[in-house]
Amino acid sequence: MIGRIEVFLRDLKRIFSRSEWTIRLLRLAKLKQPTAEPGLVMVQIDGLSMTQFNRALQKGNLPFLQELLSKERYILRSFYSGLPSNTPAVQAELFYGVKGCIPAFHFRDRQTGRAVKMIDLAFVEEFEKRLRAQGPGLLAGGSSYSDIFTGSAKESHCCFSRMGWEGVLWAVNPLVFPFLVILYIDIFIRTLVLVFVEFFLALFECMRGALKGRLFFRELELVWQRSLVCVFLREFITAGVCLDIMRGLPVIHLNFLGYDEQAHGRGPSSDFAHWSLRGIDDAIKRIYNVIKQSPYRHYDLWVYSDHGQAKTTPYYVKYGRTIEEAVQELFPDTVVQVNTSLKGRREVIKSRVSLLNQKKIRSSLKDQTSSTDAIVQPLVIVTAMGPLGHIYVNKDLSTDDIHFYAKKLVSQIKIPLVLTKEGPRVLAWTSRGCFVFPDEAEKIFGKEHPFLEEIKEDLLRVCFHPDAGEFVIAGWCEGDEAISFPLEYGAHASMGPEETHAFVLLPMDAPVEIKNNKDYLRPIDLRHTVQHFFNKKTLGSLIPPAQGISSKRLTLMSYNVHGCAGMDGCISTERIARVIARFNPDIIALQELDVGRLRSGKIDQVEMIARKLEMKFHFHPAFRWKDEQYGNAILSKYPMALIKSGSLPRSADKGRQYEPRGVLWVSVEFEGKKIQVFNTHLSLWPHERDLQVDALLSEQWLQHPDCRGPVVLCGDFNALPRSAVYRKICHELRDSQAILVGHRPRSTWFGQYPVGRIDYVFINNDFHVRSITVPRTDMEKIASDHLPLITELDFIDP
Repeated sequence: MIGRIEVFLRDLKRIFSRSEWTIRLLRLAKLKQPTAEPGLVMVQIDGLSMTQFNRALQKGNLPFLQELLSKERYILRSFYSGLPSNTPAVQAELFYGVKGCIPAFHFRDRQTGRAVKMIDLAFVEEFEKRLRAQGPGLLAGGSSYSDIFTGSAKESHCCFSRMGWEGVLWAVNPLVFPFLVILYIDIFIRTLVLVFVEFFLALFECMRGALKGRLFFRELELVWQRSLVCVFLREFITAGVCLDIMRGLPVIHLNFLGYDEQAHGRGPSSDFAHWSLRGIDDAIKRIYNVIKQSPYRHYDLWVYSDHGQAKTTPYYVKYGRTIEEAVQELFPDTVVQVNTSLKGRREVIKSRVSLLNQKKIRSSLKDQTSSTDAIVQPLVIVTAMGPLGHIYVNKDLSTDDIHFYAKKLVSQIKIPLVLTKEGPRVLAWTSRGCFVFPDEAEKIFGKEHPFLEEIKEDLLRVCFHPDAGEFVIAGWCEGDEAISFPLEYGAHASMGPEETHAFVLLPMDAPVEIKNNKDYLRPIDLRHTVQHFFNKKTLGSLIPPAQGISSKRLTLMSYNVHGCAGMDGCISTERIARVIARFNPDIIALQELDVGRLRSGKIDQVEMIARKLEMKFHFHPAFRWKDEQYGNAILSKYPMALIKSGSLPRSADKGRQYEPRGVLWVSVEFEGKKIQVFNTHLSLWPHERDLQVDALLSEQWLQHPDCRGPVVLCGDFNALPRSAVYRKICHELRDSQAILVGHRPRSTWFGQYPVGRIDYVFINNDFHVRSITVPRTDMEKIASDHLPLITELDFIDP
């Protein structure tokens, strides 16, 4: 009854949901009926390093993500970005499985001879076609927001390679827009207020930066655009993602740019950059709340950062000239490019803002392309839109020439690290001398670098990239102050520990597969994890056994699964299996399982759950009707034998229709012992429960001559701890929750707001209770009307 009320309230809320009305008004496609296939929402927080993520948690700027860690059992893992440590390279590896697809954010495309940036829409679109030829897109059938590449998404919005939305919005009846404004009036007002708040805070921060010697007027130009990126684009993305969840798209990827943009301008640890994380955290929370209301799929939420940022000093601020001007002194024939490093940061932010104006950006792009093609190529081209860049020399250089210029770039131009190719090896030039890479990588990047072995492979890939320059220049190496060639105080793309060390926040049961015993993921690992998430057939091996724990410890779960019908009205054996797999129990006692019933889709729920968990099982139907069965099951990792199964007494009152009840008894071999495990589900009616407990405690079951050694009685007893039934059982056995020292017994029913303790694990004196868990993450609260009860037991040696 409570479950039906819960479903009714959810359906009622859905009727008045503005997302539902928006989908209808915009005539957006959606699933016609719920599916058992899972969904995934991937949130990328651009530019947030592991260090700054932990700092933001400590400062309270990410309260919802902290809640995921503390209450929802999410696991925080290190994430190595690869090289270059920028968004295009990470997304190419994640979306298409291609490592090191570009040599830098700004480079010379040798196919066309043009210097290109990964914000040039036409080039990015063409480049993604090359990626599609190398591997399938990860987001096929889904949607993509504010990304460099679309990942082959069916729908993409505000992406540099494809825009989206424009066709939908233009096809909508103009009379619909006033209704949309009314539906989202609170968000419009909220966004407008936040934009102005962000604007004035940015203006204040800009003036404070000017007092510290920063270029006031150059920064002032970007204040308004930054406000649009940090607030307006964020709110637009959030609203779109919520619509896609309610439509049932299989995979959704979105990229929040606000922190990255502020960190570039003010530094990654600045208060202003961390302030932007509060808005991002709130947006993720709103998306998560919509996920819980999804009518078509059960979605997972994954949060990660593509890379970090390092605190840098702009080359111009430190030396009073741009990197292009400095290189021109070394190569007198160099023509300084139109797009200098001083303009680079402004180009990026204006491109991000212009994603909201598609027609304008397309027309300006055509003009830009045609004018660029007409430029005569100079002798030397410098591409340095970040702390990693390239110098291209359009003439043959001897080995002596390369060595001469490399030394000058370090000593005269003051570049911290210059890399040159010499046959199959790479020479690394620094102020401390010349080193052979990768043999002497430790001398260049330090022994403490967290990803030293990965960098060896990835940096070679950058240097030998077909589009790499004759000189690869970097703003960081061990022992030198980090610099960035554009005008930015936070930067990424090179090899620094902060730049390459990001994070990934995953549910505890995410199917992570890390090879070579690494303690971190890189984009290709995250790609494999996503593919496994959608393609996995079993769940049994996802949760590894805890390290350093005695093999004599037994983990037992008792769980009333309510026919696998969740509090959202969806019947999902997959979801129940995931709840179980999260805790890796040795023995599982399940109640209320359907086998072949119409509401479960005429499937064998027991067999399906056991197959997913790779466990053995025994099932006892409490009652049968035609081809349908309904009852209890015991699953085990260890060998077990069915001892007995049967019905429990029913009341003689013929005026009422009592539901048949049963009990299942198996013997499980564990650590050389035979454990007697009983699983039951007692009546709702007190008089009938008394009869059933008397039978359980008789020679038919618990007092049976074969019931010797360790004994466990568990199940749904439909009785509170003060009931007569409970007291009778406690005369013979011990309540595991009541005897654990320092543990306050937890309620198990009903799922959303547990108010009653009616599920129990009773044990005899052969066991010692090690721990009790009654998990209450959002998945457990919605999967059934009961919460699982997990008991860790140790044997008491005689």
